[in-house]
Amino acid sequence: MNIIHFVGYSAVHTSDFLFEMTPAPLDQYTLLLVFTPVQFLLEGQWQEFPAGTAILYAPGQPICYRACRETYQNDWIRFSTDEPLVTQFPLTGVPFPVSDTEYCHLLFKLLTWESSLTSADSGSDLAVSNLLQTLFLRLGQDTARREASPYASQLLRLRKKIYNSPHHPWNIQAMARELHLSAGYLQILYRKMFGVSCMDDVIAGRIRKAREQLAYTEKPVSEVADACGYHNVEHFCRQFRQQTGMTPSAFRRGFSGASVLPAGAPGKAAAKKETSPEIGSETAPYTKYPDTAPFISLSHYNIAGSDIPSDALDPDGNIPPPRIPDR
Repeated sequence: MNIIHFVGYSAVHTSDFLFEMTPAPLDQYTLLLVFTPVQFLLEGQWQEFPAGTAILYAPGQPICYRACRETYQNDWIRFSTDEPLVTQFPLTGVPFPVSDTEYCHLLFKLLTWESSLTSADSGSDLAVSNLLQTLFLRLGQDTARREASPYASQLLRLRKKIYNSPHHPWNIQAMARELHLSAGYLQILYRKMFGVSCMDDVIAGRIRKAREQLAYTEKPVSEVADACGYHNVEHFCRQFRQQTGMTPSAFRRGFSGASVLPAGAPGKAAAKKETSPEIGSETAPYTKYPDTAPFISLSHYNIAGSDIPSDALDPDGNIPPPRIPDR
């Protein structure tokens, strides 16, 4: 169960700002995400930390922090919960760097909006729970790499761009110039942070978009290849098969043949399977594609929002806030 006591985002204060809560409530967690330099009182001493720092105070832990520049800005939430991702969080009362502050800031916004609906919308409780889980999954990853590269935020932005613009003519040298690094050092940092090479990620992003295009459009394979950054159809088909185990055409047939229809109801997919000479027993296993559907996987979503259709993201790969119609 989750109870949001107070939540807000983009709170701005002047240079004399000081917050102190001693003793802290015994049943409430407090989470801060700071966008300006900040000082925390830790073991009786004031210690300064840079923008992009977060801290989780467990119930009963004394809370004390203050501004150390002309302005101070943070997102914050005070809440009670029994979520294991929170109650078993590896760090409490210890500041740690956040690699993707924009992503976490968006989650704070959504938590603020959803918590304001809890009294009117019974589904909002579930939404708050899911948002908290997502936020703490991301923060948990950051605590696991507290000694992360100072380039962590830039690397994440680069990965977002790769997945949001797979058609771009990506190459190591251009990526390295963007981050002001040597090509070799970029590849070392990228693999260390994401467990995959830069160019392998480019291929994964392109093939992901190709699957989306093949599944949900009727574009010819040549147009899909071009939209995904391939100017040689044979190279595209070869790489697609290496990544998925099937040709683009077979993938498309298998995806359309896997449509679920009510029992006994005639449909386009069923009719095609009966009449098309291209669908035979040797291709029947492709109808099992949903068992391993990449659209269900969250492996990239946790990093770059890549399981959301490209047109649902802004140019930086972020999820835009919902549009609320005027009343």
